[in-house]
Amino acid sequence: MKIVTILMASAVLLSLPSALAGCACSAGGTWDPYAFLNYNPIQGVSPTAEGRSAVVQDGYRSDDFPNGDILRPMPSVSSSDTVLEISEEENSSDGAYVNGALRLSRRSLVNQNGTFKSPDEIASALGSIGVVNSDRIVVYGDDLGAAALGFFVLKQVGHRDVSLLDGGVERWRSMGLPLQSAPSVREESVYIPHKQDLVASYDYVMSGEAQIVDARPFRDFGISRIPGAIHIDSERVRDGDRIADNETLMGLFAPLQRDRPVVVYSENPDQASIVWFALQLMGYNATIYSWSDWVSHSTAVTQTAPGALGHSSVAGSDPGSGSRYRKLGR
Repeated sequence: MKIVTILMASAVLLSLPSALAGCACSAGGTWDPYAFLNYNPIQGVSPTAEGRSAVVQDGYRSDDFPNGDILRPMPSVSSSDTVLEISEEENSSDGAYVNGALRLSRRSLVNQNGTFKSPDEIASALGSIGVVNSDRIVVYGDDLGAAALGFFVLKQVGHRDVSLLDGGVERWRSMGLPLQSAPSVREESVYIPHKQDLVASYDYVMSGEAQIVDARPFRDFGISRIPGAIHIDSERVRDGDRIADNETLMGLFAPLQRDRPVVVYSENPDQASIVWFALQLMGYNATIYSWSDWVSHSTAVTQTAPGALGHSSVAGSDPGSGSRYRKLGR
């Protein structure tokens, strides 16, 4: 009788891997990343063991960064997380969403002039898709800029537990992780904002207290910029759908003093958000400023020699006053 019992138990145990191959669950209601990598319901792909090992290892980069807790490795995402996709258009993901993901429109987060919506407006948008303050959020986007923007506005309204997914939906797909053809839907909720001072003011920028970073393309930087700004193109901070590695970021941020605050600006909030997130990842204290706000306070200027803030030519100034900045017709 004992021998029969042992044989039956062994048969059950041997059958478990095949039974669980298509299941994304494990004890405690969390997902099993290895189950994901064994089977993809859309692709039907079963990567080799060697391929799985390489993919999983590549997915864990967060320990490489000083503040790596805000960068979420793909294989670590579980069913207890609230996954949030930020996208411009409803069909921008081509019918592929991270499993369980809610969708939040980018238009609900920024104004047409590139400034951010108010915390109350952002809270209303979050509540409309069922997000609550206690959610552990993992945010991604149809582009890295949208993802970084989503992370920024969530921190702006004081969300405590939020991280950025280390890659986009195509990388998720390549790892064999589960996808769904449409975003998930929740009942509306009441989201309570707790405003954080992450948007810099004109007076703060002019005070000279912070280091100023221009995240726009070099062409725009060459035409007009905030005097004294350091140029760090947002494209140099990214590696495809991911933030660049630690070594690259260290090189890009080498001109910055780590013990001084940083203000990042651009007319495109996605560009500013990418550089801002990278600075946060590397342990800098950073905020974001809107280029449109700068333009509304003074004429566009270009720097013809190194100098400090507050010495730019502005509307009505004397062209022969000896200013080191030349007014442009923009």
